[in-house]
Amino acid sequence: MMKKILAAAIVSAFAAPAFAATANVDVYGKLHLSINAFDDQPSNISDVGISSNASRIGFKGTEDLGGGLAAIWQIEQTVNMDEGSGNFATRNTFVGLKGGFGTALIGRHDTPLKLVGRTVDLFGDTMADSRNVMADANGRPNNVLMYTSPTFTGVNIAAAYVTGSSTTTTSDADDTDMYSLSVTYKNGPLFLGAAYEDGDGLSATVDKAARLAAGFTMGNLKFVAQYDKTDSISGTADSDAWMVGAGFTMGNVVLKANYMESDVDNTGNDPQQWTIGADYNLSKRTSVYALYANGEYINVGAGAGTSDQVGSCTTCGGDISVISLGVVHTF
Repeated sequence: MMKKILAAAIVSAFAAPAFAATANVDVYGKLHLSINAFDDQPSNISDVGISSNASRIGFKGTEDLGGGLAAIWQIEQTVNMDEGSGNFATRNTFVGLKGGFGTALIGRHDTPLKLVGRTVDLFGDTMADSRNVMADANGRPNNVLMYTSPTFTGVNIAAAYVTGSSTTTTSDADDTDMYSLSVTYKNGPLFLGAAYEDGDGLSATVDKAARLAAGFTMGNLKFVAQYDKTDSISGTADSDAWMVGAGFTMGNVVLKANYMESDVDNTGNDPQQWTIGADYNLSKRTSVYALYANGEYINVGAGAGTSDQVGSCTTCGGDISVISLGVVHTF
């Protein structure tokens, strides 16, 4: 008996400091799986598959430094639940400071332009994600210095500078920097956002990009819209893309639909997609959904992992459609 008591005392003595050192660590995540029946006419393929749609697990924490200043950190990674794989720190991963001046961080992070678009995507992180058409040139670059201002009467400013993007190079010594800026306004039912980004590290084909987004909630009805303007490096493939959508909430059910298309200069291969769907909230953390999406000149599944995207030819005519049934749990 004395040996057991002594062993328990030793374990407690070592465990207490370890627990204290990690007491401010939060574990969080999102588990999102769907089964998808798709018909890819350009490739003459019809099949059923399972996708893990931006599923993730993360660790984050804060340390109070006094005087209203706090140190913040986060390590987040993708979890491919359908294929049993994933890489460490692939998503927003950073260390920074937060206070009355705003938030400053360094690491890997979504650009301000990308974040503006995420706010108005009714089908984000599904097979019908708006990025199927409204593509971000470099949505989550490496080597980011980012600042987000405090919110003043609904207005928020975000700025990011990227010293070297992995999209176009594997060497931090190469001159592939870029910057991304956004201004957003949120007041009650209204959201407005504008963003712009430029630089050599934006992508191998995109020179600069601009984005406008808006959302408005009126009772149980929500309207969203987005417009993107992209200038190509070649100057011959500039594009204008737009999206409109609406959602209607009835208790635990959310009915929603959107339409989007892009006009690419000097080509008839203009991407377009329309989607209808319904969500059912089982609780605050768990929901199920069903959707149907149909488009042309696209790969569906921008919200899923690369291996789960459908559509092998974005320059071939013919419909690509998908019926997707999914479940989402956050923790």
